Amino acid sequence: RWVTDFFSYETTKSVVVKSWVVGAVNRGVQLLILAYFVGWVFLHEKAYQVRDTVIESSVVTKVKGVGLYAGRVLDTADYVTPHQGTSVFVVVTKQILTENQAQGVCPE
Repeated sequence: RWVTDFFSYETTKSVVVKSWVVGAVNRGVQLLILAYFVGWVFLHEKAYQVRDTVIESSVVTKVKGVGLYAGRVLDTADYVTPHQGTSVFVVVTKQILTENQAQGVCPE
């Protein structure tokens, strides 16, 4: 039963109504909706120019150097997280450890 349902395919039926009255009403409603958005929303209300009145601020800290926590050396990649968006407060709750990794200088 479930195999038959899984491999079945359904599509909506398309119906063409050949009536000038129904076609005119359909296009008239579409024209009214378009006129509402262009005339009222865009031109009269100028909704595309609306600005947020909420004060958005952020505190950014710059972290340099290394730290020592629980016997492990942490650098900025370990304890700095990227900005996630507006109105966001981030608390680091998980640390992914790579065992047998040492901090040093590349041989280049």
